[in-house]
Amino acid sequence: MIDRDSLDKLMLADIIEYCQERGLKTEGAKADLIEDLISWKENIRLIPAPSTPRLYTALELLPDSSSTLPPQQRLELNSRDLSMLFLDDKNPDFDIPYHALVVGKKLGSGGFKDCYTGMYKGEPVAIGELRLTHFNQVDLDEIKHEINVLKQLRHENVIRFIGVCTHPQHLCIITELCAKGDLFDVIRCYKKPNFSQLVMYMYDIALGVSYLHTRRPSIIHRDLKSMNILISGDDRAKVNDFGLARIRPKANILMHTHCGTPNWYSDMDQAALVLSIANLLSFYIGKIYACGLIFWEILSWGEYGYPFQDLTEHALYVAVKDYRTRPPLGKLSQIYPHQLLVLIMEMWDSDPTMRPSMNQVVDILSNYLT
Repeated sequence: MIDRDSLDKLMLADIIEYCQERGLKTEGAKADLIEDLISWKENIRLIPAPSTPRLYTALELLPDSSSTLPPQQRLELNSRDLSMLFLDDKNPDFDIPYHALVVGKKLGSGGFKDCYTGMYKGEPVAIGELRLTHFNQVDLDEIKHEINVLKQLRHENVIRFIGVCTHPQHLCIITELCAKGDLFDVIRCYKKPNFSQLVMYMYDIALGVSYLHTRRPSIIHRDLKSMNILISGDDRAKVNDFGLARIRPKANILMHTHCGTPNWYSDMDQAALVLSIANLLSFYIGKIYACGLIFWEILSWGEYGYPFQDLTEHALYVAVKDYRTRPPLGKLSQIYPHQLLVLIMEMWDSDPTMRPSMNQVVDILSNYLT
């Protein structure tokens, strides 16, 4: 527990470790570090529902003095030259001119992009237009990496990349359009489907993640959660946003870490990231844990909300890491096959070595397909 009395009894090295785990500064006197930990605990708000956050415009992210900027300079802040992106291996098939896109209604907004429906060559598409005003070169490298990875992926359970637009005032990533939206919203907006469809969602997700893990080189989804699973019009689940999830605007709305939204990551994710260990196995296992939480969301279909929705960041950290807390199964045990629930519990097992591989998850789920 983090309270002043217990912290006072610890050695400085232990205090530093607490600070490292929570992303706080690690240099300074013991008393100062304790104050930072207490402040961290007391100032964390409840985690808001993880729908897409409100998008801040470039000018909103500037200091108050920005209102005095000359009109031309204000315009330039919202229309950066995209020549700095330097996309490698430019393929005409993927290079889409902005005038060839028909931009439709807005689907939603994120911390770094607006998402729209659209049309390209008569095909419905999703258009993700990125806001570059506050992005540095590291962020642009992330975007470049995402695009180059997307070009290589071909799997029915991974969102299909169509192209990229690098208009001087518009950087857009164009992908297939999934008519129903993301799984998080589908659970809240649609009637609960039958058992076969629930299992199909789970099977699709497992296939998509397994495909990413077994590629060479492997791809580890950095923010695996129900908001990053899209549902097509024919009810197929597709993995989305596995690279750009790392990019964050200056004004944080959701509680994110550099590797995702904490409600869906395991204690292994936390430890590996804090210690900066290049241990791919721990990330694989952490994503199996996240899939277990997503499967729980699917089977409960909103009855229990989303994972750990009533916990603060501090309480969530303690519950998952120290007390091995998991979402409630409740009435699920009376509705679904026992072995299916056992699979989910194994996926979020507190002993990571006991968790199945994603290929094993695929094999087990295939037994429930009709």
